[in-house]
Amino acid sequence: MTKPKPGKLFVYGTLRKGGTRSGHLERCRLLRMMKVPGILYRTPFGYPAAVFDETSPLAVWGELYELPSDSELFIGSVDRLEGVDEKLFSRSVIRLEEESFYVYEPGPELRRQISDGNIIKSGNWFSAPALCGEDPFSFAVSFENIQKQYYRMKPDGRSEENIFLEGTVPVLVTCPHSTAHTRMGKLKRHEFYTAALGAVLHLVLGCHCLYANREQGTDPNYYDDCGFKAVLERVLSERRIDLVVDIHGTGNERSEDLFPGVGDEREFLLSAPDVLDKFYLVAEEYGITAGSADIFPAARQMTVAKFAAKRFSVPAIQIEISDRLRMPWRREEEFRCLIEFLLGFVEKVISGKMDRNG
Repeated sequence: MTKPKPGKLFVYGTLRKGGTRSGHLERCRLLRMMKVPGILYRTPFGYPAAVFDETSPLAVWGELYELPSDSELFIGSVDRLEGVDEKLFSRSVIRLEEESFYVYEPGPELRRQISDGNIIKSGNWFSAPALCGEDPFSFAVSFENIQKQYYRMKPDGRSEENIFLEGTVPVLVTCPHSTAHTRMGKLKRHEFYTAALGAVLHLVLGCHCLYANREQGTDPNYYDDCGFKAVLERVLSERRIDLVVDIHGTGNERSEDLFPGVGDEREFLLSAPDVLDKFYLVAEEYGITAGSADIFPAARQMTVAKFAAKRFSVPAIQIEISDRLRMPWRREEEFRCLIEFLLGFVEKVISGKMDRNG
């Protein structure tokens, strides 16, 4: 009897969300992040190659996608993209945890180009932009072009409603409003480019990132009883997190570009009161106007910042970003400046922590 062909694909390099070729998977559905036993290699051509082995002590980070209905035609197009006929890559099937999916491994031509000296021990191609060759601006735009299909996509029980990107530094970036959500019975629109900004901080600085990947039945920044907070609780319980940076979008009615939220009396900063000073300092360096911390204190509802600070004693800051800065299609320079500000702010926080710890 012929075995059924997999309807899923695991990708780990340039096809990953935000990668230079991620647009090819526009018709696929991201199911979840996952690790597959194997070894990831750097190649001399600007993309990675993975050799999968269930006995390997290392693992390859990637994304599992559901293929479109014309799966055989579609996977044929991926074969051409990956150079299967040219023996650059070969397609195989892996079975892991009761699930079968396609993967691409180096073919004979490519295997001659890799060695133990090319191993990426983290297993994550997006562990550093210099390594994966991604420009943060282009990455954010590519990421959001994929993310937009999930703005109003309802949970289907087969895919993760919230995506967690494992980082390497003790800063967690959260983006609970990257998809539509319901508050007090009313559907609220997504806050565009918030997940993309969180993913950039993961890509460049190695921050952990948690973002909404399906329409949320309740507002994660208003209620505690929701799936996003359940994942957040697990992350905060299982990992060392020194700061939560909760990213949001706001309208452009006010003249300021950014607004920090740290509680009515700055109580969410706990043992890190200098975080707010660094926020204002870096904003000034990049010519971004930062408003008062009293405008959006993040204290009145059950916000993510309050949840982290009150329940887990983790310092937290909510950042509200004006629409003006989140429009790369219309205001490219402002968006680039926003990226540089966020990177500069979080990097200053990280370096400050390292100075105090050693």
